[in-house]
Amino acid sequence: MVSKKAVPAQQLSDDELTAAMLASEEAMNREYARIVDLVGEFDKRALAPRKGCRNTSVFLVSALRLSYKEARARVAQAKLTMPAAKTALASGKINREHLQEIERVLSRAPESLSKSELTADEDSLVSLAQQASPFTVRKIGVRLRSYWDVEAKDPKTREQDLARPKRMFHYSMTSDGLMEFSGVFDPETSTMVAGVLAPLSKPDPADEIGRPDRRTKDERQGDAVAAVFDVAARAPDLPLNASERTTMTVTVGLEELERRAGIAMLDNYRAVSVSQLLKLCCDARVVPAVLGTAGEVLHLGQPAELTSPAQQAALAIRDRGCSRPGCTRGPKWCTPQQVTRWIAEHGPVELKDLGLVCERDRHLLHHTEWEIQAGENRIEWVPPAWLDPERTPISNTAHDPPRHSAA
Repeated sequence: MVSKKAVPAQQLSDDELTAAMLASEEAMNREYARIVDLVGEFDKRALAPRKGCRNTSVFLVSALRLSYKEARARVAQAKLTMPAAKTALASGKINREHLQEIERVLSRAPESLSKSELTADEDSLVSLAQQASPFTVRKIGVRLRSYWDVEAKDPKTREQDLARPKRMFHYSMTSDGLMEFSGVFDPETSTMVAGVLAPLSKPDPADEIGRPDRRTKDERQGDAVAAVFDVAARAPDLPLNASERTTMTVTVGLEELERRAGIAMLDNYRAVSVSQLLKLCCDARVVPAVLGTAGEVLHLGQPAELTSPAQQAALAIRDRGCSRPGCTRGPKWCTPQQVTRWIAEHGPVELKDLGLVCERDRHLLHHTEWEIQAGENRIEWVPPAWLDPERTPISNTAHDPPRHSAA
């Protein structure tokens, strides 16, 4: 059978290039599934000593010129029982990095975990891997292991840990006035601290001549800690309305907003497209204003609230964070997003038409072909046709707890 000669990439149209790249990735995933299956059978038959090698990993290093790390990873993946993950890999739906992260998680499952619980956890990881990156699977794996640790603990010991969380902080001053410190925080405090430091320790944008932030990660984190203490030292001076949402006075017609036509001018004299204005209005208190021909204010309406405080609390409970498939950002980094692009009437919309979306993923909704719709229980994301020709709606599972724990 003669295989069809592949068309050179430079001769493909944009759509053909995208489709070919996705198809090639799926084919590569299926081939890797075949490799893992062969390695597993090779190891089961104990063929390595017959080939003059100590074990299967050493044989793979010698015969395939792999690194020892890669060889050990393949053997580990082949040995571990992961039917759902291996089936997904064989179908091309996940890649080798996904399989590696899933294996890394499941290999640390406690012995007390039942077979049905382990199967449910594997299914949830595979479902996540089909909509998220391997890094996200790793993050959720860490969360899953924390569930295992809690469930494996004796209830009395668990209550004692909660009553007296482990928090230690030691510091000392050097002769030149520097402070050196070390410490340990319990998981709850660690999560809170990490959530505060992460956005503060991001690299600064490039300067006016294009030079990137030259600070190391440790230096950025040091600056973040200093910023937190600086705010704490001035706590009484913080404004009472620091957490109040933005109020936007809109002087453009709703028809223009719905069509996303024209240019809007902000009060700092920065011009934005109406599309960008829509994104800014997503979680703002919107005050409609009607202007006369000379620019005089003819009518100033009452603020139109997108969501009520009760709805925001309900969204945090229901969505647990950003609704975009694969996103792990929690509720505090998100704002409510409505299924329709704009509200023509005042007052909160229904909960079924709302979903939490983080700032980063709001760009996808406003500037790409991704869309959202009201699902049976929560907001669903509809992928663009180039990614999924069927445009099958997807719900985010990154925030879901292990299925057996939820049950």
